[in-house]
Amino acid sequence: MFTHLASWGYVVAAANTGQSGSGREMLAGARYLIAENARTGSVFHDRVDTGAIAAAGHSQGGGGAIAAGADPLVRTTIPIMPGPQGVEKSLHGPAFYVSGQADIVVPAFYVRTRFAATTQVPAVYGQLAGATHFLQGDTRYRLIGAITAWLQYQLAGDQAAKGVCFGTSPGLPGDSAGWSDFARNQRADGV
Repeated sequence: MFTHLASWGYVVAAANTGQSGSGREMLAGARYLIAENARTGSVFHDRVDTGAIAAAGHSQGGGGAIAAGADPLVRTTIPIMPGPQGVEKSLHGPAFYVSGQADIVVPAFYVRTRFAATTQVPAVYGQLAGATHFLQGDTRYRLIGAITAWLQYQLAGDQAAKGVCFGTSPGLPGDSAGWSDFARNQRADGV
């Protein structure tokens, strides 16, 4: 996923730990890149859009993304099968929640409950058909495509990508082989 997102021009920072549920590691990565953007001689000098930062993660990292998404630095959040970390009501930017239909580690109903608690910002929920917690095969590719579209719209303003989750006939629920459930909150319905 990191290589794919980088191929779209995104600068990707990953927490170098198996314990990223606090969100602090994600924020530290973002702050490092912001500092490098300002530092003459850095490979990132004047290459980072410091107003277009997302927090994303899977499992514990998904909870960490919610925790990081409470910081004003983060413009949008993508919690994928998120653990219990973070408080949904603290998010201040749009969120795309992803669950797996066959996930027994972080069951879909739990992710949907976290999505439903997010009422203060636009939020979208997608359930990957047949997906377990470990995202194998086609489910991984569908997820990468949806995340790319989300970021393209949220961070780059790509109107074609907007149609994946928003509008009168969003593309995500139209892919019934790949997505078994889809929902938007009231704020997302107005986007």
